[in-house]
Amino acid sequence: MNDINWLDLTFRWLHLVAAIIAVGGAVFARFALLPAMHLVPEDARGQFHEAIRARFSRLIMVSIALLLVTGFYNYLRNEVPAHHGQGLYHGLMGTKILAALAVFFIASALVGRSPAFEPIRAKRKRWLTLNVLLGLTIVAIGAILRAIPDTAAP
Repeated sequence: MNDINWLDLTFRWLHLVAAIIAVGGAVFARFALLPAMHLVPEDARGQFHEAIRARFSRLIMVSIALLLVTGFYNYLRNEVPAHHGQGLYHGLMGTKILAALAVFFIASALVGRSPAFEPIRAKRKRWLTLNVLLGLTIVAIGAILRAIPDTAAP
């Protein structure tokens, strides 16, 4: 029990929690909230949406910050040394990072208020669907990465 690195464990846990919130939130918004919005009276829909956006944007921004900090910590502290010289591992990790940056951008555009991203918000269903697919792809890549033995493995 003494050989557990509690900082590494905490950062891995925070990374997973932030990913669950971000991907789970996108799944909920796309497949539960969006289809049910027509039940909210038209005159109250904008106010209802703004109340959700304001709360959810804070969750998304905290999740993104945690994913960036914990992800880079985990990668640089643990994975780079453990997978030194493994091109497949690092190529997949690069793909995962690029996909995550795309998810961060789309999520930020969807929960933000900048007029520049109104075209994205106008097609919310399409962009949420893309974010869900990207999020699931990131989770799948993460599972593959965990299955690749490190360079010290026999």
